[in-house]
Amino acid sequence: MSNPLYTADQEAAEILALRLIERADVRAAREAARREMRGDPAVALPDGALSLDHALDQWVLALAMREANGDTAAPRVVWNVSNPPRHWFGHSYGGAAVAVDNPDNFNREIPIDGAGSYAIGIRFSADPPQFSVVIEMEPEHHAGLGRNIGALTLQQLLPHCDADRRVTVTVGPDAGGPLHLQTKPGRIQIYTRDSQADWNQLPAEVSVRRLDPPADWQPRSEDQIAATVMTDMPAWIRFWRGFKDDFLGFPEPNRLVGPNGRDGNWGYLAGGRFAIADDEAVLVTLDPVGSYYTGFQITDPWTIAPDPMYRLASLNKAQVTPNADGTVTYAIALADPGVANWIDTCGLHEGWMLARWQGVPAGPPLDRMIREVRLVKLGANPAGIPRIDLEGRCMQIAGRARAFAQRTSVRGWHDAA
Repeated sequence: MSNPLYTADQEAAEILALRLIERADVRAAREAARREMRGDPAVALPDGALSLDHALDQWVLALAMREANGDTAAPRVVWNVSNPPRHWFGHSYGGAAVAVDNPDNFNREIPIDGAGSYAIGIRFSADPPQFSVVIEMEPEHHAGLGRNIGALTLQQLLPHCDADRRVTVTVGPDAGGPLHLQTKPGRIQIYTRDSQADWNQLPAEVSVRRLDPPADWQPRSEDQIAATVMTDMPAWIRFWRGFKDDFLGFPEPNRLVGPNGRDGNWGYLAGGRFAIADDEAVLVTLDPVGSYYTGFQITDPWTIAPDPMYRLASLNKAQVTPNADGTVTYAIALADPGVANWIDTCGLHEGWMLARWQGVPAGPPLDRMIREVRLVKLGANPAGIPRIDLEGRCMQIAGRARAFAQRTSVRGWHDAA
């Protein structure tokens, strides 16, 4: 299998989106959104003021990508909502995200019409990441969280795969069998999500085909797509700018809220804010409870994640050193505390932290998933927490960079077969 992210549809969508965000009319809409953002309380925080334009650029490009692949009569499978920059297809792509983008995830989008019928082809690798295909009703202007109306997970799909690890999911308004997602009238987004427990895991190949294409279909012009981007932008930016204000009740810093079940029963999350001084760290101890995937990360005050390629801004199941009892203790700090599972804030004193569990055994012990969250001074060296020396840290970061770089190579993952 070649790189399943490196597709002609991905290239076409990115080229169009990059062209859209440089149009004078779209840039004017961006500047109007920026003026409104200047009044947000997050701008009063040094970290919020410094990261305002980065967050805005991520939101604008995510919207442009959503609209570049917005034709429900001829949908494409497009990787969107991934904040690290990438250089491929002969161009530089700055990254696009919304809220708490997870660097372990590959979020691919498929726009569909709830009245239409579609077939989604999936081929898994021999060691697949945790996978889900989720169907959501789209809010107006894409400005909000979609309403989940169905989902299938890796554990539900694998038993139906053929000898080549292929499976087809059908989507449409009629009822169907175990591999069918039933729609409702309206505009819908299908999201496929590969969540890597290890960055060497190859994401699935995903394709889509409309089974009943409209007879009078005509492709949209670039001007039509740009007009939609401009129409959607005020509500889109307003929603994602305000997401942080209501997320998990905007809790007091240095505590986690949750774990909360995800709509469609495909996982759990817990989150909260962190606030630390130069000489402090937040220690977070979590129990994986036998989950197929677990991950922990931080973001800036706007909920935009730092570039995770060279910085330890996130850690997944394969990247951590567990405690003796199987739990995992993360140390959120600006400076390297010598703890094996350091979460580097990348210069941030304030921001968000999020934990995720997916592929969770039935009836997980919710009261055990979060063991402890506490603020400590750097150098406290609590007993029982795995540590690492400078050589080990250098090896950890170098391995991380090599694994991450596979995402944007033509061949892709070294174990592709």
